[in-house]
Amino acid sequence: MLFKNDLERLAKIRLEDASYLFRAKRYSAAYYLAGYAVELAFKACISKLMQPNTIPDKAFINAIYIHKLDSLLSIAGLRPQFDAYIKLDPQFASYWIIVNNWNEESRYQIWDSISAANLLKAIDEPNHGVFQWVIKHW
Repeated sequence: MLFKNDLERLAKIRLEDASYLFRAKRYSAAYYLAGYAVELAFKACISKLMQPNTIPDKAFINAIYIHKLDSLLSIAGLRPQFDAYIKLDPQFASYWIIVNNWNEESRYQIWDSISAANLLKAIDEPNHGVFQWVIKHW
């Protein structure tokens, strides 16, 4: 069982690991792991929606166990805030496009330094990064 604090901690650790792998020139691994940091951050947000002493709807539970970032954004209930913010911050909007192209199938691809650097920047840039936005909501 994972708790919200576990998911938050894992998200931060995965992002740190991705940065470490990038510095070690392990670009494909860095790319792959960076996307999981965002996934875990969304899942930390989703965990807030879980009610004690209830059994969630089966469709809701099944939906949590996906790797599609755009879907997780919606499941987390963040779509209205996201839609409003994306209109205010064009840099964030462009970063989202990069981040949302990540998927679990990226583990089967070779990623170069430019692709990995672009993804890491889009995720972790302090002022407009996707990870930075998500953690404000967990």
